[in-house]
Amino acid sequence: MYSDLFFIKYNILNIININKIFINKVGIKNYYQPFIFDDNSGKLQRILGLWNIGNSVQTYKRGVHMSRFLYILNKILNKIISLKIIFKFYKFFNINYSNDFFLQLSFMYFIKKISPISLNFSLMNYKITLFLKKNNIFKNFLLKLTIPINTLCPCSKSISLYNAHNQRSYASIFILLKNNLKICELVYYIEKQASISLWSFLKRIDEKYFTEYSYNNPKFIEDLTRNIYNKFKKFKFFLKLENLESIHNHNVYSFCKNF
Repeated sequence: MYSDLFFIKYNILNIININKIFINKVGIKNYYQPFIFDDNSGKLQRILGLWNIGNSVQTYKRGVHMSRFLYILNKILNKIISLKIIFKFYKFFNINYSNDFFLQLSFMYFIKKISPISLNFSLMNYKITLFLKKNNIFKNFLLKLTIPINTLCPCSKSISLYNAHNQRSYASIFILLKNNLKICELVYYIEKQASISLWSFLKRIDEKYFTEYSYNNPKFIEDLTRNIYNKFKKFKFFLKLENLESIHNHNVYSFCKNF
């Protein structure tokens, strides 16, 4: 009799809901789970992901099985994960009698970079967030990539006998994924448009190179925006750039889209 308490004869969640109200999204969030990521460049990374997963609740359903999200996710993450597989996640989570599926996955992606003169290796980290949304037959897969870069002001250079103000900047691109893109190539293309890219580790001879190269390659935020736009104009995307101004108490931003 005591053991019968642990084996309920019916599923409470399957009781017909008398409220008849549709709920747009219900699920789990802020769940940390590591996985092995294939970035489509032949390299694998062990990554800690922050997962948000959910779906809608039909009017006749009382609730969803939260544990099933974790059960299915844990089974999937036993294998190597790529962008192509993440795009198909909605097929694995065809549960709870819902036509909708929502996924948000955030993680740090690392690229090994070589310092320009001393040739030392270091890792640069880039924040990535993936958004997958399925609504009936319609599916959207969006990648957000944030890249720290350096920009040097052309105006400051032109009016000064020496030196020019420069700052760290952040380029964030939200790109609609259709093909199995290589993330490292996206990073490379955006970094090439800046005054200069960043490294985690630099020696003094590298700092000299960094300073002189950026001085000879000044960029307004408008220049950077248009250059990146031209590189990605065959994709659908949103682009946001922000300069952490070194001589002002405000930041400068730019936004454009190709949708």
